[in-house]
Amino acid sequence: MTAAYPWRPERVRVGTVGRAHGLDGSFRVADPCGWWPFAPGSAVLVDGAERVVAAAKGDELAPVIALEGARDRTAAEGLRGAALEIGRDDLPEPDPEAYFRFDLVGCALAWPDGRELGVVEAVEDGVAHDLLVVGEQRVPFVAAIVPIVDIPGRRMVLAEGWDPVAVE
Repeated sequence: MTAAYPWRPERVRVGTVGRAHGLDGSFRVADPCGWWPFAPGSAVLVDGAERVVAAAKGDELAPVIALEGARDRTAAEGLRGAALEIGRDDLPEPDPEAYFRFDLVGCALAWPDGRELGVVEAVEDGVAHDLLVVGEQRVPFVAAIVPIVDIPGRRMVLAEGWDPVAVE
């Protein structure tokens, strides 16, 4: 997968070790990404070192997990604040019509006639949808405004007739 997606970061954060939960080494995952399942037997990087998920409960919004080798409350508290990451090659494919933010960054954003508005520098949270940051512009990332998204081609195309001035 690395060769197919060279723009992706080497590691992707999927959460942070939160406070201990119980006496068995379980802890809450703080700021979980919402798409990584933390399934028992899966591997995560904890401050860069590979660890295996020994147990998991909760849901995608509030997972509680335990790691092999950290099976008591003291061990869990010792990991508190550590980054939980997965390697680029372990990333799942996103659902159709869903995108990882880091896949959008670096894509050219163009008008239908081929003129480029610019390159996506960042993706910000919006009230109802994400916003593509292109220079001083904030472009709502919705299908009605950005109907063509070609991640492998590193290009997105704006809808015919969309006027960024009308949004501001």
